[in-house]
Order: sequence, then structure tokens, then C-alpha cells
Amino acid sequence: MRILIVHQFLWSHYKAKIFSALNDLVKLETTVELKVLQVSKNEKTRSNLGEIDLSIHQYDYELLFDDYYENTNFWNRVVETMKRVFRFKPNVINLPGYYEPAMVFVMFICKIMGIKVILAIDSTEQDNSNIWWKERLKRFIIGKADGFFCYGTRSAEYMVKLGADDDKNFVKNNAVDNTLLANIYTEAYKNREEEKGLFNLPRWNFMYVGRLMELKNLTRLLNAYNTLKADDWGLIIMGDGSEEQKLKNQVEEQDIKNVTFLKSTGWREVPKKMVLGDIFILPSFSEAWGLVVNEAMICGMPVIVSDKCGCAVDLVKNGENGFIFDTYSADDLAQKMQFFVDNSEKINMFGQNSKEIIKRFSPEIVAEEMLDGFKKSLKKL
Repeated sequence: MRILIVHQFLWSHYKAKIFSALNDLVKLETTVELKVLQVSKNEKTRSNLGEIDLSIHQYDYELLFDDYYENTNFWNRVVETMKRVFRFKPNVINLPGYYEPAMVFVMFICKIMGIKVILAIDSTEQDNSNIWWKERLKRFIIGKADGFFCYGTRSAEYMVKLGADDDKNFVKNNAVDNTLLANIYTEAYKNREEEKGLFNLPRWNFMYVGRLMELKNLTRLLNAYNTLKADDWGLIIMGDGSEEQKLKNQVEEQDIKNVTFLKSTGWREVPKKMVLGDIFILPSFSEAWGLVVNEAMICGMPVIVSDKCGCAVDLVKNGENGFIFDTYSADDLAQKMQFFVDNSEKINMFGQNSKEIIKRFSPEIVAEEMLDGFKKSLKKL
């Protein structure tokens, strides 16, 4: 079996770990060969999140364009990808989902060639407005695929709604490098109180990490935080983006106390900063998954996640390791935040539950599910 994976961004450190874990499994299979095509180095919107760490890509890969994805075009992506398809002659290919026209074109060429196609699906029904003609187009594309690697339960459910058989949803999982991030966090935690002192933080802190953009619903987060009865609590907002000044203005105009803004940093530095927080919040209007929730749970943090985030139903167990809240209700979010203010003695227990839950979402497990999916797709010949 010859497996070809086409992935868009070499920067994606979490995929590097999954592909490396998959490569380790393939080495144990004498009849399996794996190759990964990385279309581009990165995308422009993530250009400030650190340099690419090539050392973590422990698998056979080829970079098609040493450039940002936005600087490549449809035909270049198609031509360069198909050159490798003809050269490698895969039995099964894993392509990005229906949202990328060039890869959809590649998909249909591969189908004509008799190659099995598995689509990587990182969207849910809630991601964007579902226009009827787009839904029909998605349904057509989905109907031609031989399987799907989905970012969790909601992505898999969406595929079924679009006409896929659920037994073709080979993966319903998403992961980061659990072991590495846990080790970085544990080492950084030794200096937690000293670090908190540098930023003059209160005893307890809610925390958000991500891009500062309207999609992330941070205005509502500030509004919810501002209603809390919590003198010894603060809010940390870490990231960069177009909404940064607007959010700082809101804090100043509403005189919101104990709000600390931190700049974004490379992914290896994120767990070092997470030692500053106690409760992680992802309030987004839309997230296909939300891998930063994985990172927070690895660091032993309770999580409060909006019901529009794909990971919510998989990672958040209400009343055990955190809460899911109504994305559009500042009152609901405030109530979930107030729970931890009133029950700070439960923070550690909720955090330990997060650590247990996230064990089931590891790169090694995702890799096993992928390899099993590749094999199942070929059995349907």
C-alpha cells in the first residue's frame, strides 16, 4: 500500500507530530509506504506565530512551494501535486476537504486513475452560513470520496448529513503533541509565582490564547468578565490581531479591572504562558475544532468553551472539566465563569479531569486511526 498525504502548511506543528507518529507505524509495516506533500510553508495570517521547526517533521515529506499559501495559484498547486502523484503512484491519497478548489480538481483526477481518496475535513455545519447551492456542491464532492478524516464528532456528523456513510468517517479526533507540551508546562510551572509577579497578576486568572479578531468573540468575553463578583480574579488575553486596540479601548472605557494583554508567541512558548492562568476560555463564534483547548487541558486547566467550537462536544464534560456556554450569551458565559470564582477549591479537580480526558486525543491514537482508515478504504476495492 502506497499512501500519499497532501497537506497545506508545513508550519502546522500539530500535524507534524501526527504524521511523525504515522510514519513510526508505517515502519512496522513491510508492505506500506508513506509520503507527505506539504504545499506551502505557511499562510500569511499565521506568519507571526514563530518560525517553522523542521526538526519535528520526522517523516518523508516534500515542500512544493517555499512560500506563503496565498502566493501560490490554482494551476500551480494542481500541476505540482499531480507530478508527484504520477511519480509516487499511490493506492490511496489523503487530500484537504472540499473548500480548496485545486485539491478538489486533484481529487477527481485521482478518482479517474483509480486511486482511493480520503478527505481531511476540518469544518462543521456551524462554521459558516450554509447556502443551498454550496451545500449541494459539498454533497456532490463528499459523495465521490472513499473516506474521511474528521476533526471530531461534529465534523463527522456534518459528513453524514451531506450523505456520507458514518462507517467512512475513519477518524473523529484531533491532537497536538501532548507529551512535549506537558513537559514544557511542567518545567515552566516551577517559576509560576515569579512569572505572575512580573505581570502583577491577581491570585486567580481566566485566560484566552489566540488571534484577536472579531470571530473570537472577545468583546463578549470582556463583558461577561466585567459582571463577575471576583475581586481576586483577573483576565489574561494573549495574542495579536485586528481587534487588539478595540479591546484595549473597551477595557479603558469601561474601567475593567485586572485585564492583562500579552503578545502572541511561538507555539512552544504557549504552555510557558499558560502557567499564568487557571481557567481557559475559548469564546469563538466559530472554530472547526480549537486545538488551543487541547493545549490548555494538557496543562491541567479547566475549560469554558463556546457551543460553536467543534471540540466542545468531544473535550468538554459539563461539570467535570469545565462547561460549554451559549456563544451569544454574555450572561451564560458569566455564570460559568462565576462558578469557578465561587468554587475555587474545585479548580484542581476539574484540571485533573482535563488531563485524563485529553489522553484519548493524542497524536499516536490519531495516527493509528488514520492507518486503519487507509487500510479500510482499500478493502472496498
